[in-house]
Amino acid sequence: MMEGMSSDDEVTMPDEQPADAPSADTNSTTTPDTAAPGVVPSDDAPAGRASRWRSALVTHPLRVILVAGVVGSVALATTAYASGFIEGSGRVGGTKIGVGERVAQDAFTQSTAGDCLQWEQGKPGAPTKVECSEPHRFEVAAAVDGRIVPGGEFAPDAKWPGPERFSVIRSEQCPVLVAGYLDGRFDPQGRFVPSLIYPSEAQWKRGQRDMRCGLIEQGVGGTEMEVVGRVAELDQSQQWQPGTCIGIDPVTHQPTFPVNCAEPHAFQTTGLIDMSARFGARTSGKPWPGIEEQNKFLTPICPVQAHRFMGGKNKFDKTTLNIQWSTVSEIGWLAGSRKAVCYMGLPFKGGFATLVGDARAQLLINGKIPTPPPAAPPGRALPTPVPMPPGIAPNPAEVPAPAG
Repeated sequence: MMEGMSSDDEVTMPDEQPADAPSADTNSTTTPDTAAPGVVPSDDAPAGRASRWRSALVTHPLRVILVAGVVGSVALATTAYASGFIEGSGRVGGTKIGVGERVAQDAFTQSTAGDCLQWEQGKPGAPTKVECSEPHRFEVAAAVDGRIVPGGEFAPDAKWPGPERFSVIRSEQCPVLVAGYLDGRFDPQGRFVPSLIYPSEAQWKRGQRDMRCGLIEQGVGGTEMEVVGRVAELDQSQQWQPGTCIGIDPVTHQPTFPVNCAEPHAFQTTGLIDMSARFGARTSGKPWPGIEEQNKFLTPICPVQAHRFMGGKNKFDKTTLNIQWSTVSEIGWLAGSRKAVCYMGLPFKGGFATLVGDARAQLLINGKIPTPPPAAPPGRALPTPVPMPPGIAPNPAEVPAPAG
């Protein structure tokens, strides 16, 4: 079992440009004067993702959403839209700025704590306020007051701080504001991650200073998924359906967010287990069962899930993968999380081996076709999971991945 994974993702949100704003040239190099900020990968971000981020910045020049998310429930952990893993531990505003005004008001600029914002897939530049009982992509936790930032960085004539500085502001402000908004009932390993929406350079020059901390759920490729209901009222555990592949950071070997299984990934899920029937629903008031009790409960369940997913034990054995699962930390339990994820993967260099392909079809492990041993020793596919806060430590009972 794993309890944690993390990496920082900053996702640029497209926006409609004002009539007098320079258009972005997708065939030219981004420059400080014409391109939007937005997705600036962290130092350890994968090169491929960094390239996609840079491309997005050129294409979508206005307000951006900075997330540090955690991919969680195979013990995921989160930070600000940092994709993390199981651990015990743009323009989203549609501001239209006219020639004779500095900043027009819209659903984003008028949003307050508890508001839910929705936009069409891929069109975050036109958000609308909706009831949180309806599908939405962003739940506002709090407005960030630039006046609390020292040094006059948000003064009317101040220079645009830039993505790196906004990333720091996100890390300093959003986790605290989100925790306060949820009265401390936030699962840092769950599917919701604190994020920051901040103005692009073009908006900044026109006087835009609005920022919002809020919650978002990452979908395939780091996109914002639609959510129904308020986070405080939902089970915050990861909700990955069987067959979901979770991406991998090629440098840290840690999981990121859902990806197409044809892309490099850390593991593939085989089942989603609701533990409330055994240990009590989120409203039951029953105490946290502890990692050992959860492991005892999941030990006979996840192998069955894996074999069923693969179409039989023999087919599973041919993958040479290990069966693992997530657990819920005590803080996650108090926040209402009750689900565990069963998945298949292999330990490698303190993280995960790189898988490519659906395990039910053609699978590569660190670039090689898996070769099952002539006769696997009994229990090979049933390592005893161990809690791994705050990072991921290989299970000594697991079969290591081949070197790439």
